[in-house]
Amino acid sequence: MKNDTDKRNKSLFSSLFKSHSKPIKHDQKKISLSLLKKQAITKEQKDIFQRIEHEKIPSVRNAWIDYFLEKIKESKSR
Repeated sequence: MKNDTDKRNKSLFSSLFKSHSKPIKHDQKKISLSLLKKQAITKEQKDIFQRIEHEKIPSVRNAWIDYFLEKIKESKSR
């Protein structure tokens, strides 16, 4: 009886923390930091670039790069 309860609890626990989303696939392209640095014109863009340079966690660095590219795109469209 105890084993059945343990199995049921384990099943409930694992279903609560099981990821139901599909893994995100990223395109593995290399971005030259020297080219990004040349694009940084405003103080905000330069600050963002500094964060990119010093970030150790790849996923966070990629998020900063995406944000940086959005800011460059905005400034060029003006």
